[in-house]
Amino acid sequence: MKQIRFLVLFSFLVTLFFVVSNHLGSGLSADPLDSHPIEISIKQKSAGKYELELFLPKDFGFQMEAPHRIFLSGTDGLKVLNADLKLKGPIHHKKPEYFEFVKPLTFQVEGKGKLQLDAKLFYCNFVKNICIPAKVNKSFSI
Repeated sequence: MKQIRFLVLFSFLVTLFFVVSNHLGSGLSADPLDSHPIEISIKQKSAGKYELELFLPKDFGFQMEAPHRIFLSGTDGLKVLNADLKLKGPIHHKKPEYFEFVKPLTFQVEGKGKLQLDAKLFYCNFVKNICIPAKVNKSFSI
């Protein structure tokens, strides 16, 4: 009888160990929202006027009706004066619920410093037929 109790207790502790270690180990991995194929670039058009460009690889697209959120803020002496951050672009020729590409987003700043971009963008992988939200946090020197 003691051997059965010992065996049950031992198997319970081993199971508990694996459950806890698996849970703690998963906390160390990257958040899937943080890993994404979205590329971002900024181009200066004139003094204080910039364009923000969003790119996705072939067979990916931004959802047209998704609740995309993009925030720009300035630090270290940079001030964002205005920004048109609504995604716009032509309709995808094969998938009408997606943009073919996203037109550059315009914004205006004053001063020099760091531009912080914080966004939640919804994109889809056409090959895997899945849509994924991406959390984008990027800093640029202006």
